[in-house]
Amino acid sequence: MKEKGTFPGLKHTILKTIFARRITLGAFAAVALIVMPIAGISWFNPLFYAPLAWFLITFPFQYLVKRQNSESAIHWIHASYFIVEAVVITLFVYLTGGSQWIGNAFYIFTVIYANFFLPEVQGYLVTGLVVALYALVVMLEYVGILPHRFLFPGMGMAHTSLSYNLTTILVGTATIYGVLTYTVRSFTNIYQSKNKALSKQREKLSDLSLKLVSVQNEERQHIAHELHDNLGQSLAAVKLQLASLRDEIEGSHFREITAIVDQAIAQTRTLAYSLRPPLLDDLGLAPSVRRLARMVEAGTNLTVTTDLEDGFRLNSDIESLIFYVIREALTNVERHAQAHQAIVSLYRRDDSVIATVEDDGIGIPARKPLGLGLRGVEERVDLVGGSMKIASSPGQGTTITVEVPDDACARGNRG
Repeated sequence: MKEKGTFPGLKHTILKTIFARRITLGAFAAVALIVMPIAGISWFNPLFYAPLAWFLITFPFQYLVKRQNSESAIHWIHASYFIVEAVVITLFVYLTGGSQWIGNAFYIFTVIYANFFLPEVQGYLVTGLVVALYALVVMLEYVGILPHRFLFPGMGMAHTSLSYNLTTILVGTATIYGVLTYTVRSFTNIYQSKNKALSKQREKLSDLSLKLVSVQNEERQHIAHELHDNLGQSLAAVKLQLASLRDEIEGSHFREITAIVDQAIAQTRTLAYSLRPPLLDDLGLAPSVRRLARMVEAGTNLTVTTDLEDGFRLNSDIESLIFYVIREALTNVERHAQAHQAIVSLYRRDDSVIATVEDDGIGIPARKPLGLGLRGVEERVDLVGGSMKIASSPGQGTTITVEVPDDACARGNRG
């Protein structure tokens, strides 16, 4: 069965953590080997063989993980391992003194791993099982059902025993927290590499999206020129031909035909301008925005005032983006703001281009989600590393401010 989606990455990560488990348990066993002869502890003491058993159960777990072909199955295998691990740790805790020693600290790795990898419910269940198992050992010892086991037989007051103190320092402190540090760093390194890979994928996606926007702009430019230069000229030629036939067509009928042709010419020019104004290529952004403002005023009751910085040209894609932003903002004012006046500003500051559209309308109601037009603006601006801010309150109008790096779209043309 072919592995799909995020499952291969999950399996690979779990297999890497199995290796990390073996390193931590191997380090624990190694420290135990050093401590036991120094402290005069018997080789049959659980301080050594319990972690060894814990180490050995990782091998069948690894085998089962490799054989799984679905995320659900691997989670259940993982949860089953945690249950077995918790039981082994509970036996270890009991044999090493129960609540008298630091045994409850040994569950920490199981809880970390379980809640890091398992689904939320399974993680909570493993944590609950750990608490229940430890509490069971402590309470069974307390009521006398289980006999208490001393880690160091014959030991009276723990703090007076050199062997107990050495073991507590080397195993209970140095090893536990050294291993915990290694475990956390292993997780950190694993997910840092994952985040780097994800960041690279996002960068590739961003570059691809920018190239797509650039291609769309080129296509819009081509269609706009076709409409303006070809279809518009053809309609103008039809109008000229009609003029030569004026004496042969009845007056009112001629005026009706001419009006239809004039309307078709106007609609063609408007459509071409909405796709990409020819002025944008010929004269730049500021003249195109002024022309847009006049068109909005001519077709609506809205007064549009412009405050535009002249004398600079930008990357073609950036000019298209900013023109699109201003056009969508004015369309939003026209359709929804119930405004009488709008002010369009455009200027450069440092390495950015800033465009604002301010109106005196009814404002955007609180908590109302953005419409499709403004969401489209926000997404396209965010795509090139820019930002969009909306300042609005009911009855006080709305100000939309967009800031775009002046070289933002250039990176979309790499490679």
